[in-house]
Amino acid sequence: MIVSDDTVSKALAYLADDPHPLAVAKFNLTTAENRTRETYARLFLEAAGTIKERESQVETHPEIIKCREVEAECTFEHERHKSRQKAADNICDIWRTDNANARAAERIR
Repeated sequence: MIVSDDTVSKALAYLADDPHPLAVAKFNLTTAENRTRETYARLFLEAAGTIKERESQVETHPEIIKCREVEAECTFEHERHKSRQKAADNICDIWRTDNANARAAERIR
């Protein structure tokens, strides 16, 4: 067997998690993106000067920098769980194929 039953069990347990970690990561990413846009808009309205000056003030404001850091962390987590889900799906597919091949080999004997 290419994939052990234990590995398949772990993959299935990951896929069966509720709420699924990928859904939680997507929710956190969406929340962080919304928070960044809201913070940007609020800081832009509070800033003074020309549009370019206001944009520069907002882009360098510590609050927007922090929001973007949180957004980047959420993006990383989201991509990590997308990768884990794909790996779990692949493990299940390999296990299925391996078992089908084993059954076919038994019929030939």
